[in-house]
Amino acid sequence: MTSFKELRPSARVGVLVPTSNPTVEPELQYLVGDDVALYAARFPYTPDLDLAQRIEGYPQVFLDCAKAFGAIELNAYLAAMTGASYGLLKAGDDALCENLSAATGTVSTTACRAIRLALGALRAKRVALISPYPAWLTDRAAKYWEDCGFDLTQVVMMSEEFRAYEMESDEVADTLAKIDDEACDAVIMTGTGMLTIPAILELRETINATLLSSNLCAAWWIMDTVGSKGSDALAASCPALQETFSRRS
Repeated sequence: MTSFKELRPSARVGVLVPTSNPTVEPELQYLVGDDVALYAARFPYTPDLDLAQRIEGYPQVFLDCAKAFGAIELNAYLAAMTGASYGLLKAGDDALCENLSAATGTVSTTACRAIRLALGALRAKRVALISPYPAWLTDRAAKYWEDCGFDLTQVVMMSEEFRAYEMESDEVADTLAKIDDEACDAVIMTGTGMLTIPAILELRETINATLLSSNLCAAWWIMDTVGSKGSDALAASCPALQETFSRRS
């Protein structure tokens, strides 16, 4: 009889996704593989609020949606958004993650904290930032990463408007080409709605810095948290993160 292994995952993870984000679920599932089941819930739809107003309210939305998964026994919980963390800085983001863990009853993180943990695992200190945000949110992002103790070597804005959900892979690749890869240890492409894996796979071997994105780091955090050994997709996208699993005691 067929085992249907893909229907019997070893771990279940709740993922809270921005309402119009088309990228989180497919990119995360591609990276974590069939062994981890992702259960998604979406933010309430608030078309009358602008981006700044939505971001201001998202930390509370994270908490309000903590019970969206009902009685499913989750092994981890991810709030798959970066923008809401920037204004909180490191201490506020850590406090939010602690509150999320208390509310969900399982280990929880924001996407920003997942990136921080990945950078820490790689011992990367010099960071170049690629931002799909408008200038005011890019400034917040830069202050966040500096507050977290990273040396921000370069900031590249992709657009004057928020276009993360619309970015094509060739736009991401063209932006990566602007990075001074000799000056940084890692490049972080923030924004869970921006499709990044195709560009990472295309350029990883030609850029002398580790290429990271929100979803790539979130997938690594998920696998690290649930005790996975990683995946072929993670190994292809970021060998350095895949290698962290072999260093477990």
